[in-house]
Amino acid sequence: MAAGVFYNADMGNHYTGGYFKTSFIIFIALAVLLGLPQLSAFSLPIVSAPSSTYDCDDSTLDMYHHFTDLGFTCIPVVGNLDINGETYAQSDHVWLVIVSGHKLIAYDWGKPQYDKQHYEGYKITYDYLLYAVRQDQKDPNLLGISSDNTAQH
Repeated sequence: MAAGVFYNADMGNHYTGGYFKTSFIIFIALAVLLGLPQLSAFSLPIVSAPSSTYDCDDSTLDMYHHFTDLGFTCIPVVGNLDINGETYAQSDHVWLVIVSGHKLIAYDWGKPQYDKQHYEGYKITYDYLLYAVRQDQKDPNLLGISSDNTAQH
């Protein structure tokens, strides 16, 4: 008999090892495909689109809850994505950085960001993020973080 071929006397047919390999690959592909919705919940948290009542601090708070529920350490960050080396007073946007092992991954509006600018900025506390969300309901211009400015980011 040739290598990789076996004979099943009960069936009287020849099968190649490739048939089983192909079946296994299809099985694994289906398992991965069916698992993608669960995986996307980790990598791409669902946040609403920017609006007059939902801006970057709301999005960051939603992502914060999503990732802390999964056991990640989260760091809210304020900064200005249009300015290198901005001062705190020049900050007009907030996003989230998660700690994943020894790596930091920035998330903005529910998507991972790998540009250098998302890794510059000023850490804020969870309590301050909550305060900013509450203040937004009263005054959307807290620290220059307004729905009009963040809709551009």
